[in-house]
Amino acid sequence: MELKPLRVYSEQAEASEFPVPRLGSRKLLRRNPREGRPNQSLRSITLHHRIRQAPNPYSSEIKAFDTRLQSGELFSREDLVLYKKVLWEARKFELDRHEVILCTCSCAASASLKTLDVRQILVDEAGMATEPETLIPLVRFPQAEKVVLLGDHKQLRPVVKNEWLQNLGLDRSLFERYHEDAHMLDTQYRMHEGICAFPSVAFYKSRLKTWQGLKRPPSVLGHAGKESCPVIFGHVQGHERSLLVSTDEGNENSKANLEEVAEVVRITKQLTLGRTIEPQDVAVLTPYNAQASEISKALRREGIAGVAVSSITKSQGSEWRYVLVSTVRTCAKSDLDQRPTKSWLKKFLGFVVDPNQVNVAVTRAQEGLCLIGDHLLLRCCPLWRSLLDFCEAQQSLVPAGQVCVCRKPTMPS
Repeated sequence: MELKPLRVYSEQAEASEFPVPRLGSRKLLRRNPREGRPNQSLRSITLHHRIRQAPNPYSSEIKAFDTRLQSGELFSREDLVLYKKVLWEARKFELDRHEVILCTCSCAASASLKTLDVRQILVDEAGMATEPETLIPLVRFPQAEKVVLLGDHKQLRPVVKNEWLQNLGLDRSLFERYHEDAHMLDTQYRMHEGICAFPSVAFYKSRLKTWQGLKRPPSVLGHAGKESCPVIFGHVQGHERSLLVSTDEGNENSKANLEEVAEVVRITKQLTLGRTIEPQDVAVLTPYNAQASEISKALRREGIAGVAVSSITKSQGSEWRYVLVSTVRTCAKSDLDQRPTKSWLKKFLGFVVDPNQVNVAVTRAQEGLCLIGDHLLLRCCPLWRSLLDFCEAQQSLVPAGQVCVCRKPTMPS
């Protein structure tokens, strides 16, 4: 049977594309959705677009309302009642004709979904959702016969910034609460086995295996002493600076390291030069938005387009052939502490030491992973020390300036 998915967004997200009328006002209510703007590539299966297209019998009425809204016409109370009624019927028409509903946990509480007879609930990336978020669809649809939670509690956890709420355990997902009862999918199909080796040991008790049929080309990243390194660490001691950057959540204080920017851009340029690797197959990840901003600007200055530049937190679920990671943080040698306290780690390394973020960062690449950072500082963290020891054992810990693209890639047979 062919599955017919329907993507349902929150009313806030819908209003970002189709503003909501207000009683006796020409101002349209545009909302900034928490879940981000709707994905334009999914328009053909998105509810608020389908209700405005044939064969939905209410599409003409809704588009007529849209036209009146755009012209600045004032809506009466009766207009608003009719508008809401037509929207309700149009949504019901689409919902009745689809077997699979795609939405966020929070959106599961939408009034338009309350009449659905849901029998199965599947929560993807459940390790990133707070426990109350995951409970929303479970409480909303108590008649469900099967609930499946998919996720990885070793990767990104729920984002809870309030320390009081953290202490109450809100940053622990429902998935993590029950992870000991979970069935582990122990075979990965993404990474070169040389990239998989470290995260398997560090995060999964050596249980994560690489599919035997996976044939990735040898990495084109290397150095003079070893021309192909699936994982390579280039060490550089730059200068850390604090910058104010604008994000979706507003302005924030962040950090940048221009010496690391220069190395990342140099390596990226080598990778993409002559289309050795297509730009869209390369990503640069960093824990800090300010560093992502500086790297993006530097790439534009070099005329390099198409390379993804992202914070580590936004990269979960994505993958690229080649990934460069800039760790940013650095300090004077006199400040190093080989037996650091938690407060010292927080001051000098921040969330660079978050094992969940480290795991995400080192598992996005398919063929080659290049890490750039201050190895002396990072060695103060036990997890990073073990990663640096791993690279050293593989003869892939070198000064950043020595990291280079050593040869053309060979395609798997």
